Amino acid sequence: MKAKYLYIVSALALGLVGCSQEYENVEAPLSSTMMFSIVSPNATRVADGAFEAEDKLGIYVTDYADETTPAPLQISGNRANNEVMAFDGASWATERPIYWGEGKSDVYAYYPYMDVVDVDEQPFSVALDQTAEGAYENSDFLWAKAEGVAQTDGAVSLQMQHSMSRLVVKIMAGEEYVGSLPADATVHLHSTVTDARVSLANGSVVKYAYGGTHSIKMRNLGLRTFADGEAVVYEAIVVPQMLETSVPLLEINSKSVSYLLEDMFNFKPGVSYTYTAVLNTSTTAIRIDIGCTTDDWNNMGSGDGTGGDGSGSEGGEDDGIDLSLYTDLSAEGTANCYLVKAAGKYKFKAVKGNSDATVGNVKKTEVLWESFGTDVAPNVGDLVTGVGYKNGYVYFSTPEVFGNGNASIAVRNSKDVILWSWHIWCSEEGWNDHVYANNAGTMMDRNLGATSATPGDVGAFGLLYQWGRKDPFMGSCAKSGTTLAASTGSWSTVSGSKNVAYAEENPTTYVTTSGSDWCSQDGEDYAFRWQENKKSLYDPCPYGYRVPKGGNDGFWATALGTSSNAWNSAIMKWTNNGFTWTLADGTTAAWYPAVGYRSYDSGALFNVGSGGYYWSASPHPSYSSRAYYLYFYFGNVYPADYNYRSNGCSVRCVRESY
Repeated sequence: MKAKYLYIVSALALGLVGCSQEYENVEAPLSSTMMFSIVSPNATRVADGAFEAEDKLGIYVTDYADETTPAPLQISGNRANNEVMAFDGASWATERPIYWGEGKSDVYAYYPYMDVVDVDEQPFSVALDQTAEGAYENSDFLWAKAEGVAQTDGAVSLQMQHSMSRLVVKIMAGEEYVGSLPADATVHLHSTVTDARVSLANGSVVKYAYGGTHSIKMRNLGLRTFADGEAVVYEAIVVPQMLETSVPLLEINSKSVSYLLEDMFNFKPGVSYTYTAVLNTSTTAIRIDIGCTTDDWNNMGSGDGTGGDGSGSEGGEDDGIDLSLYTDLSAEGTANCYLVKAAGKYKFKAVKGNSDATVGNVKKTEVLWESFGTDVAPNVGDLVTGVGYKNGYVYFSTPEVFGNGNASIAVRNSKDVILWSWHIWCSEEGWNDHVYANNAGTMMDRNLGATSATPGDVGAFGLLYQWGRKDPFMGSCAKSGTTLAASTGSWSTVSGSKNVAYAEENPTTYVTTSGSDWCSQDGEDYAFRWQENKKSLYDPCPYGYRVPKGGNDGFWATALGTSSNAWNSAIMKWTNNGFTWTLADGTTAAWYPAVGYRSYDSGALFNVGSGGYYWSASPHPSYSSRAYYLYFYFGNVYPADYNYRSNGCSVRCVRESY
């Protein structure tokens, strides 16, 4: 089925409604009125691939502060605030016109229309009985965003995308089955959370943490014909979630058959899952053979609402890649950083780090950069090669001759915008855990990105991070120099405060400021950057580890027993342009290299060989542009110091407590 284009213009401009007294003083030429074209997903929320009369969309429009700085979406104060677009079965119209501003704008659209109370965490639920009229359709949360559009661009194109998951059940007759298919069956999906929180700013859906599990009655689409025969088809909209243990999942009941399936399951956003139940009879029992296939719900070729023949994959056409031959780095859990210790083939889930949130519609995969961390630049492919995307996974290989260093893999959408990127840490040594005194906790024996923990070795330097960002930057390539380590790829700097979305889309751009935070001070940014009480979406550490808590009661202050200048020759000793920190057992020591830092106002390196700067996850409570870190300079150590978040500093990850 081809995508459907639904053209929309404000009702006043089309003459579809008259001017009420409320708007009679608002006048503008036709050319200043926003026009829109809505593009439905190939397999839309309804079986016939079209919206229905009386459907309503919600529209938000925000303006840019300048050519490169978009305003964040807010509950109010935008150019357009939750404006209604209604469909009459033939055309769409807004209840009142929306006019262009002087510069660029971002446009957001969502379905179904709601009374919005929170643009970041709007409550939303799928229906328990999706056989009721309109219940299935109103459970399907669709979302679209057009970025940086202007009046000269013409009609604003909004590509609607499914943010929920969908489950399809096909009941088919096997070779031994006698009689008609049980068209009267009822099918229930059990053990799923039906409450969610949706973001109108980015279209993400997260199950409500305190929501209980319920059963969903799936709607019956009736008898359908497929290439492999006829089937009675059922479907339901599901909140994306992971069922980590086997639970009662599917129940099929009719006069002729009753079956309960127990399974573990991971419902991903924008993915359609098809279970096929093949009925066979014998003299003693009815047997059901069940199998499950997946499709990219937003890019399916069938408009019958069932996912076609179920043979599609999230990665598009078959490229000959057998993912079963690739080691799953995300098997234990997802992260923004994955460690590789030996040559081989690897894959990881293409989700936003430390979560199961989809990154969006992937069209391209690439290696952004590779580095040995020295003054010698690798050739392209020396560390990571053969990257691609298939069935919801990013996959890659390493050369047979394994290289120690670091790399970054990114995925892009059809507009070549980076959706997300991941740090690949290539190190044969991996890391060891160190237990610190005073029950402070367990920490890695090396910096994030380091390929060594040997005192004096430049391989122990690792990478540098701006506070709150998931993506690393190069540090020094020498123990006392200020030359950045050589790498492939393209790096840049930009001045002025940016938002989190900018950091996602520009992982190799260092944001410089004049003594302030690199990130704009808005609620969305604070909610998703590093946090000291839980591992956030942007925490750069591997699974099971996180950036440590800082401040007077943070990790390092606790381990030392003080938050002040704490140089103690019994605990610490200056060694090879760094210091050794004696641990809880009194004999083991951790070496902290004096990596220096990259400046907030230029991105240049300073104090390499004389100073160490190690970020914590704790923002300063009084200074909005600063965060706590461990700071040492020759003979002075400050475990609870603080400085500008735009500085690029080291990270040493602490083991999480579960």
